[in-house]
Amino acid sequence: MRITIVEDEDADAGILERLLRGYADRRGLTVSVDRYTDPQAFFDGCADEPDVLFLDICMPGINGMEAARRIREGNSRLIIVFVTNMVQYAVDGYSVQATDFIVKPASAASVERVMDRVCAIAETDAEKKISIKDSVSGNVSMLSVGDIYYVEVSLHRLTWHTKAGNIADWGTLNVLQGRLPAKLFSRCHVSYMVNLAYVEEMKKDSVVVAGDTLPLSRSYKKNFCADLAKYLGEGR
Repeated sequence: MRITIVEDEDADAGILERLLRGYADRRGLTVSVDRYTDPQAFFDGCADEPDVLFLDICMPGINGMEAARRIREGNSRLIIVFVTNMVQYAVDGYSVQATDFIVKPASAASVERVMDRVCAIAETDAEKKISIKDSVSGNVSMLSVGDIYYVEVSLHRLTWHTKAGNIADWGTLNVLQGRLPAKLFSRCHVSYMVNLAYVEEMKKDSVVVAGDTLPLSRSYKKNFCADLAKYLGEGR
């Protein structure tokens, strides 16, 4: 697992790296840890995309929230964990699909909590596959659930919106719910099931998913918001 820390305080970065390496040793994980003192240095110097980015929110120049928005313009799947001493800023992380946050100084307990979640997400994306038969071409695809943005239905005709493009299929969302991981997918409307990892913005009666604005109906709103909050770890 490739981990990158972007933190302008060397002492805080050192503590976090030590705890991350300790977690990896206990779990038998192979990790590499890179450190950058500011987002611009990360953008300029990072040749290989990390699997997980620990990003300080309050930094001079480009702050962590601005850096995360810039990252999301071209990468919707990178796992971002905010590191901050001001919790009130971290709760805005849903707007940039942050996975979780750690309050400085990092502790062994907080790192273990976050890394357990990171590993679960990584395992889900890497191992969970779903087969889809294209109703137009007849081809069967094995698709990673992490590549699915959302699924919509109209008169039993499903449209899978994915990183590889749209796939036409037949079925219902009620049946589909049993095939997709409940912790990753939630319905925002009778006709839409959303991958929570790609939620970019929530409005009064709509939700932006991978750049598309979908309706957020009153009957599904409460459960959808609860699922999103649980996914983001706000209730922890």
